[in-house]
Amino acid sequence: MITRTARIRASLALAALLSGCGGCDEVPNSAITQCQAEVHIGSAATDIVFVIDESGSMAEEQEALRVSLGGFVDKLAMSPNDFRIGVITTSVSTWDPSMPGEYLSGPNACPGGGACTVTPYPKGAIVAIERDGTGTPIPGKLWWAAPDQWLGPRYLDHGSATLVADFQGNVQLGTDGSGKEEPLRAVRLALSDRIADGTNAGFLRSGARLAVVILTDEDDCSDSAGNLPPSSSAGQAACHDPTTKFDGSMDDLDDLLAFLRGPVDGEARDPIVAVIAGFDLSTLAATGCPTSYDAPTRLDSLLGKVGPDNSFKDSICRADYSDTLDRLASMLVPQTLPLEGELPDPRMLAVSVQKPPGATCTEGCTVPCPAVLAGSAGADAARAVYTPGDGSSPATLTFQNECLLESGDRVDVRIVCAG
Repeated sequence: MITRTARIRASLALAALLSGCGGCDEVPNSAITQCQAEVHIGSAATDIVFVIDESGSMAEEQEALRVSLGGFVDKLAMSPNDFRIGVITTSVSTWDPSMPGEYLSGPNACPGGGACTVTPYPKGAIVAIERDGTGTPIPGKLWWAAPDQWLGPRYLDHGSATLVADFQGNVQLGTDGSGKEEPLRAVRLALSDRIADGTNAGFLRSGARLAVVILTDEDDCSDSAGNLPPSSSAGQAACHDPTTKFDGSMDDLDDLLAFLRGPVDGEARDPIVAVIAGFDLSTLAATGCPTSYDAPTRLDSLLGKVGPDNSFKDSICRADYSDTLDRLASMLVPQTLPLEGELPDPRMLAVSVQKPPGATCTEGCTVPCPAVLAGSAGADAARAVYTPGDGSSPATLTFQNECLLESGDRVDVRIVCAG
C-alpha cells in the first residue's frame, strides 16, 4: 500500500507496506503473536518564512535568489516534507522622520489600473507581487491583501503546480525598501501581531515545524524601542557601529530566541534559522565579504544561540546561490515522521532506508533501521526511535545516526509479527 506521502511529486517515495500475520519473513525475539495493527507513514509539515532585504543594494542578490529557487523547491519535494513558503521583507521602519508612521509600500494604483489608496505597510506581512497583463511580476509592487487576478498567492504550498513561478515572483521585492534592515523584528511581527490581526492568519499550520531564512547584505538592526537616531546618516552610523550592536540599543537576541522557541501561534515549533549574509566566502566568519555592506555580527550571534543542529549560514557574496539552497534544502529534510495508526509494540516495526547512489552509498544500498521505544535504554544510539501517540498527536518515527534521512531516500516500513 502506497501512502499519500508517496504520491507527492518527488523522487523520495515513502512506502508503508503492510504484511499480515501469515506473511512475515522475520520474527524478532519475543514476537507479538496477535497482529491486527495497520500503520501508514505521513509527511512532516514545515512552514518556511523567507525574510528578504529590499534595500537599494539588493537587486543582484534578489535576482541570484530568484534563478536558484527551482532547484531548491525540487529538492524540498524529494523529501517527506509538506512545506509551505511565505515571503516578508526586512523593511519595518523608515529612516525619514518626516514620513508619518510606518514605511509605506505597495503600488499607487489598484492592480490592473484605477485609483487605489496606498495604506501603511503592515509590518511583517507576507506579501505577493503584482503581475502585469501577461502575468509577469512587477518588482517592488508589494501587496498583502487577498489575491485576485492580478496577484499571485501569498502562501505557497508544495502541491501547487505554479509554486516555482509564484515563489520566483514573490522574491522580486524591488529595492525601494528601508535602509534600516530589521529582519529579526520583521519575523517576530510576522508570527505574532500579523497573525493576531488576521494579515498572516492561517499561514502557520498545526503541528508544523518552523524555518526562518534571512537574506540580507547588512546586519540586523531591529530597534523596536526606537532607540537609534531617526535621521538617515546618524541612524545608519549607529545601526552598523560595532559598539552599538550589543549595547542594549537594539532588540535583545535572547528575547527573540525565547519567542521563537516558545509557543508561536499556540504551539512550540522547534525552529530552524538560516542566514545568508555577509559571511566570509571561505571561512564563513562574520567579517563581511566583497559585496556586503556590513559584518553580520548580530545575526551570527543569534545562530550561535540557536545551536548547530538548528542553524545554517552562508555568504551572500556568492554569484550563484544554487549550492547554498541545495544544502539548506538538505537541512530541512524532516527526521521525525508521523505514523497514521497505533502499534501495541515497536518490535512489530521492521524499518529500513533505501539510499540511492551517491555520497553515502556509491552504488545505492539498504540500511536497516531497527526501531526502539522512545525513552528506553539505548534510544540515543538507535537508528530509529518510535514514540507512541498521546491522543492529541500521532505516533512518530525519528531517524537518527546511520539512518538520518537525505533527499532521495526511500523509507520502507513493514509490520512484522508471528502467528
